Amino acid sequence: MTTTTLPATDNRSGLLRFAMRLDAVLVGITGIPFVAAAGWLSSLTGIPVAVQYGVGVFSLVYGVVVYRLAGLDRVRPGAIATITANALFTVGFVGAEVAGIWPLTGWGVGLLLAIALYTAAIGTVQYVGLRRL
Repeated sequence: MTTTTLPATDNRSGLLRFAMRLDAVLVGITGIPFVAAAGWLSSLTGIPVAVQYGVGVFSLVYGVVVYRLAGLDRVRPGAIATITANALFTVGFVGAEVAGIWPLTGWGVGLLLAIALYTAAIGTVQYVGLRRL
């Protein structure tokens, strides 16, 4: 019988690792419709198809990378990068809506603001987890 051991983590990193993994899974999963249905989402939201594809591909890659970062023994550097990315996306999505760079529909405004709210919330939880280290 073989035994697999996971990297040892202390109790202080639990919240941070959980929040990073949750973020990775949720963002990775939401990348699928952005890629698979970019044209339909574009007509629904007013966000250009190329942006839909870009966000979708980025989300898929982000999910894989952040999930792996959450499992590293030294989680702090990856956590700082993840929290920074979430802060930048929060500002970016709100800024895109306020600046009116795309002809957004009501669904598009709702989507951008919902994503901004999500990135602000998960980034805050990750920051709290980082402070506990």
